[in-house]
Amino acid sequence: MQVANEGIKGAILDGMESGKKYTITDLMKSVDACADLSNQRVSALVRQLVADGSVERTEEKRKAYFSKVD
Repeated sequence: MQVANEGIKGAILDGMESGKKYTITDLMKSVDACADLSNQRVSALVRQLVADGSVERTEEKRKAYFSKVD
């Protein structure tokens, strides 16, 4: 499970463009590796990326957006 998660996190990072903000739903639609995952699972993986500093979380009008850290 852990190895699979690392692969998916890599795919999420690869699927994100620098300087662009994504919601969890955007990531689920644009990253093939996330297509079959639940919203909660993708959210948990993105939260791990935020925790390790690869992704930044911002909030606008009570909606969370995630962007790649260069």
